[in-house]
Parts: sequence; structure tokens; C-alpha cells
Amino acid sequence: MGLLATALSYGPPSQREIYDGATIVAGARTAIEDQRAKISVVPGEGSVLGVWVYGGNVYAFRNKSGGATAGMYKSTSTGWSEVDLGTALNFDGTVVAGEPVPGDSGTPTTIVGAGGAQGDLMGISYNGSWSTGAKGTMVLTNITGTFVDNEALKMPLLAFDTGTKEVSAGDTITGGTSGETAIVTSITITSGSYAGSDAAGYISVKDNSGTWTDGEAIQVNGSNHLVVNGASQPANVSVASANGTQYAQTLQPGGKYEFSTYNFMGETTGITMYGVNTVDNGFSWDGTTFIKMQTGMTTDTPQHVATHQKHLFFSFPNGSIQHSSIVAPNKWSALTGAAELGIGDDVSGFSTEVNNVMSIFTRNDAYMLYGTSSADWELRKFHAGAGAIPYTLQKMDQTFFLDDRGITSIFTVQYFGDFQSAVASDKIDPYIQSKKDNATDSIKVRGKNQYRLFFDDKTGVVMTFINKKNQGLMPFTLAHQINCTVSAEDANGFEVLYGGFDDGYVRRMDSGTSYDGEEVSSFIRTTYYHYNSPGMRKRFRELGLEINADTTTTLTVTPSYDFGGTYTPKTVPVSSAYTIDVAADQWSESDISNSSTGITVVASERVRINGIGTNMGFIISNSSTYDKPITLQGGIVEFSNRGVRR
Repeated sequence: MGLLATALSYGPPSQREIYDGATIVAGARTAIEDQRAKISVVPGEGSVLGVWVYGGNVYAFRNKSGGATAGMYKSTSTGWSEVDLGTALNFDGTVVAGEPVPGDSGTPTTIVGAGGAQGDLMGISYNGSWSTGAKGTMVLTNITGTFVDNEALKMPLLAFDTGTKEVSAGDTITGGTSGETAIVTSITITSGSYAGSDAAGYISVKDNSGTWTDGEAIQVNGSNHLVVNGASQPANVSVASANGTQYAQTLQPGGKYEFSTYNFMGETTGITMYGVNTVDNGFSWDGTTFIKMQTGMTTDTPQHVATHQKHLFFSFPNGSIQHSSIVAPNKWSALTGAAELGIGDDVSGFSTEVNNVMSIFTRNDAYMLYGTSSADWELRKFHAGAGAIPYTLQKMDQTFFLDDRGITSIFTVQYFGDFQSAVASDKIDPYIQSKKDNATDSIKVRGKNQYRLFFDDKTGVVMTFINKKNQGLMPFTLAHQINCTVSAEDANGFEVLYGGFDDGYVRRMDSGTSYDGEEVSSFIRTTYYHYNSPGMRKRFRELGLEINADTTTTLTVTPSYDFGGTYTPKTVPVSSAYTIDVAADQWSESDISNSSTGITVVASERVRINGIGTNMGFIISNSSTYDKPITLQGGIVEFSNRGVRR
């Protein structure tokens, strides 16, 4: 009965379920407040722009003080810590000699400027073909000196010729004479072919053990594949040109963030967080290196992000969808599989359906993308007139979204088209229509089978499903304005929900018993019921409630008779408020109970009421800072007949 929220806290959780018999002890409430006192606001100013969970850590984005840039912050045991986005160097003028590969393991590739500056390559993103002219960004660490605009950028390459057998990235190579070893990161053929036994080019290497001998065989698993071409190998070879000097990476202020987590590498170490914010380049973060994606778009500020079939997808204004090279989210080159899809309308979101089909929504239409790569993509219009409002898409057992007609889903649109029968929120259509243009975000709550929408006036609506059927919608009001959300799992696999708010706090939702220390007000209102005799006047005498609640809980019951007193003359009293204090149930700690098996123990509470009418409805309400959620299991009404109303 109500949406519960408390602020994100740091450090080990405090004990919140301490009972002395049937009463929660004061020490538990003190522990709650002590923990809340440790909560800190995300540094900066304005609303939290984005929130995500990656690698078990909570990340938040907010404008820095002064508003010139935005910051990325990580939740730690001592509060929010700003993430250093690293140092980058832009480049162009690439040549065929070789392509730098980041040092994600082993010894990083060293980039050397013609003037003597150097740094270790930790990340790279570019658009275009490296061999014919690419532009992009390198992320460097351990920098010495200053790179100069337009200077040649070199890296260690092992020159070879007389190639008879292919060498691949990841191979360990050995010198047939010197015994030197290295790991191949990339290989470039500049002339000849393996078939002609005259392949020549360069090998980019890491973890190189020493200097190779001119003319010695380059072996893989004891077999000769290539021959070293030249003395003092590996040698620094020019591969690109600096486009400016190195600089500290920053984020543009403002925007609306969206994220996806994906593993392109097929290894446990390859899980990476990808994001967009509508005002800056898309980016990736692997826990160590922050890289801004260089797609080649004139205005490179993507609005929505998806990871699908080993490609990274970005959407841009005017209906442009760009995707990366296959298995290479940092490369945006047509030669390696990157491409553009045009749909003629602004994209409002992506989702993935069954059989690895990606749904693409615009404000007015929906499309389905079939296939596995640019070689066989097939874009089909799914339904005209069934579009989605941005940031309202959520993948549950099916994809739910908000459109002009209300809350609907892929399944219902497929079967009912754009008729009202496809809309799950038709029972509260006036409410939804008044709010739909003010939606700010949405979230799925797996543990409760819920879809939640948030609006820009601190309100929202929650839709609950049981056995894939909509069981109803409930509006709610929050104490603070929510701007962004994330549903994730903690280290134990349990669902956690976070929201970023307009006051700069990240709060964990559905946790604790308060609105960040403020009371939670909740109520339920029943329909008026005549108890199978609509014309019979009744004296209502007693109400019994089956309740699962804390034994500290106090409820207020307000009956109302004859549709709230619509008859003339009005029945007296029309309504009165009664208090119910939930008492201790008759179960003891030694009984089978919630603490050991998860079985719910229900208390039965009864209250004397006094009212006359042909029908009755009632409101049950509660307002508390410390009460746990309340579940109403059922109720029994006791009354006596007073004769037929005339």
C-alpha cells in the first residue's frame, strides 16, 4: 500500500528487523537514523542526470558546481567518489602500417610521439578505415611529455616478409633463432599473400621479450609462418598523426542518460557499461577506462543506446540509427561491419524481443530488426500508429511502453492493433491522457511483476501483473521528483532499484519504510457494496480485517454509507473514523513463521462501527515512518437488516 523509498546508504547495512516480543525496539530505529545520517548527496548541482549499476557499484551522473561540465561518480563506503575520465589524444592521418590495440591485458601498446612524448594505450575509438584514413580518440595512461599537434604517432611493430601461413591476433609468436616471444594484437598485410608465400607487412605485439634477429623465422606452435624483415625489431613505426595535444576528458552538462551493459568479448572480463546522454558522445566504461565513441556523425550526440547481436547501436535525431562493427563496439567502419539504418522518424527507444529480434520504436511507429549483421539485416515495420514515448519502454515477459493511447505492449498491439482493446490502462484513461506528455522515466520491478511510470510532478502509476495478466493500476505520489532509474541485481542476485532525484540524491526504492526519513502515507478505498440486498437498509456493526503488518502499526478505518450520503435525507452518520492498533498475534518465535520459512503470519483485528445504509464502502489508511509494508488479506463485515428502504 504505497511506494516505499529510502536513500542510498554506504557501508554495511544496519539491522532493521529487531524485535522484542511483538514490538520493534527503539535501538532499531536509532540504527536506521544513524545509517541515514551517513548518506551524502551526489556532488554538484541540479538533478541527478543518470544512474546505473555496473560491477556491483552504483554510478551517478550530475552537473558539477558551476554547470560547465558534468561528473561521473561512484558510490563507495565513504560516499560518492568522482571517477577520473582519463586523458585522451585525438588523431587522424592513419596509415596502413598497423592499427593500435589497447592493452587490456599484459603490457599495453606504447604510443610514441615524434617529439618524444609517449603513453600507454588503454582505449581507442575511431570511425572510417584505418588503412585509408580514420579519425578518432586514444585514451592514454603513464604519459610522459606533451604530444604536439600534427606530429607522427608511432608504435612498436614487428616487420615481416616471406609469409606462408596466417598469423592471428592472440597468437604467441616465437623467434626461430633468438627465442624471443610476443603476443600478437593485430597484423597488417601491406603486400603479397600467404598463398603466394610472399605476404609482407607488420605485426603489432605486446609482452615482447626482446630484440628479434633479422631474417629469423617467426613461429607459432613450433611451425614457421613468417620471416623477420629488418634489424632492431620491433621498431617504432608511424601509424597516425596527432590532432591536437592530449587533454583531460570531460562530460558535457545536462542531458538525459541511458545505459546498457554487454559483453562483446565472450570472456568474464569483457563486461562493459555503455551510455549515451543526448548532449555528448556515447561512451563506454569497463571499470578502468572511459572511452568516448567516435561514430563519425556530424553532431555525435546519440539519444538512445542498445546492444544487440554483438553490435553497439546508437540512435540520432532525424531517424538515423548507427551501429558499430561486429564484436568491436569502438570501431565505426563499414569495412568491419558498421552501418547506418534510416527509419525517417526520431527513435524513442530500443528493446529485444524473442528470437533475438530487436524492436525499434519511434513516437508514431514500431519496427522489428531481423538478422545478425549488416550483411543480412531486415528492417520491417511492425505496426503503424503504435509508437512509444521516450524512456517508457521496459522489457518484461513482453515489451511494455506508453503511447498516445495509454500503456500497452508488443503482444497486445500484435493482436489488437491500434484499437483501445490493446491498451492496459483504459480504466484510468483520463488520468493517463493528462499525464502522458510528462513522462520522465520508467522501471520494471521483477520481484513484484510491476511496470512503473514516473511523471514530472512527483507522481506516477504502477501496473501489477499476476500470471501475465494485468491486475490493476495504482497512481502514487513521491516525496521528491525522480529523474532517472535503474533495476539491477546486487552481489547476491537480489533485485535492487535506484532512482536519481531532483535534489541530487540517489535513493534506493522499495527499501526501508520511509520516504528518505519522511512518513509514507498509504490508503486503500473499497467500492460501495450492498451485500446482495441493494434495497435493504442495514445497521453495520463490526469490521474484521485480516492483516499482515507490524505489531506497531496503527490503521484508520473510515466507513462511508449510501454512496457517501447521496440519498436524501442523508443517513446519519455518513462516516466516522475508527482506529485499529495491530496487536501481537498468537504465534511465538518458536513457531513456523516468516523468519524461517517465508510463511506469512496474519493478524485478525476487529473494530466496532456504527452506521446505517443500504451499502457501505470504507477507506483504510496509514501514515508512518517505521511501519513495514501492510498487506490486507481480507475482511469480514457484520451487519443486521433494518427493513427495505422505501
